[in-house]
Amino acid sequence: MILALAPVTLLAQFAPAADLPGTTAMHADSSAFVAWATGCTTERGLKRIDKPHLGYAEFGNDSLVLGAPGTGGASEIVYDVVSLGDGGVATVTFASPIYNGEGPDFAVFENGFGIESDTTHTLHFLELAFVEVSSDGENFFRFPAVTYVPYDKQLGGYGGMVPSQIHNFAGKYDQFYGTPFDLDEVEDNVLLDKNRVTHVRIIDVVGCIKPQYATYDSEGHIVNDPWFTSFDTGGFDLEAVGVIHDLAHNEVVENEEEAVSVYPNPVKDRLFVKAENLQSVEVYNIVGQHVMATKDAVIDLSALTEGVYFIRISCDGKIITKRVVKQ
Repeated sequence: MILALAPVTLLAQFAPAADLPGTTAMHADSSAFVAWATGCTTERGLKRIDKPHLGYAEFGNDSLVLGAPGTGGASEIVYDVVSLGDGGVATVTFASPIYNGEGPDFAVFENGFGIESDTTHTLHFLELAFVEVSSDGENFFRFPAVTYVPYDKQLGGYGGMVPSQIHNFAGKYDQFYGTPFDLDEVEDNVLLDKNRVTHVRIIDVVGCIKPQYATYDSEGHIVNDPWFTSFDTGGFDLEAVGVIHDLAHNEVVENEEEAVSVYPNPVKDRLFVKAENLQSVEVYNIVGQHVMATKDAVIDLSALTEGVYFIRISCDGKIITKRVVKQ
């Protein structure tokens, strides 16, 4: 296993730590942030997944996630977080939906910190989490996260990591530096409207390399991060989620959506599509299965069963999804 990992670890490098050239870290004071999370619901994980009798992580509360880092009201900023525990989940919502703009669209903040230096890198105490997004609060889609942190040996509870070996995991950067996420990197799916993301879900990775407890990245590597952290603040410490692109601060996306319409809705048989430079129309059912395709602006849906469908419209170089009810 060590021999197989070595070439990948040496060659595959991502953006470095916040204080180095080429970093993608975004400071909380950046003018790029136009809004912050306004709601949070947490499902705590265990303090230690292999010892359930120790109970669940319990530090902090959901209100500490709201607003910018350091504004949740804790007496010490470093603890202005909610701790998820092993495999814990936080689902965050916003006053206005996030849309897929140019570059990163939002950033997730954790309270990592630098701990020591070896011969080539400064090591950081980082707790990682997967990130998923949803435009309906029910169907979530994960960013393809990758780690090249070796997993032949377990990182201890205060083990150090190198940020340049991590990509698309929340918690890649130290406190007050958000990890940015670009919706372009999430695989397209008819059940996800990237121009109207309403929920962001953060899921602690556990970090244990034992196969029965391990979690895996998008390339099949075991995710090795500091473990075990069997105390109240164990697991990913969610500090804030900052928004870079949201509909409240962008009239162009709203206008594009208004320029495309489907009617009548609900529909019994024929559905009309209004869109300039219409290229194609695809119909998907509620579970994302492709059921119909056409280039016409009038679609005969009479043969479909009653229920909810998604109409994916390609027009003028853009793709816009509409939800319709078939009666």
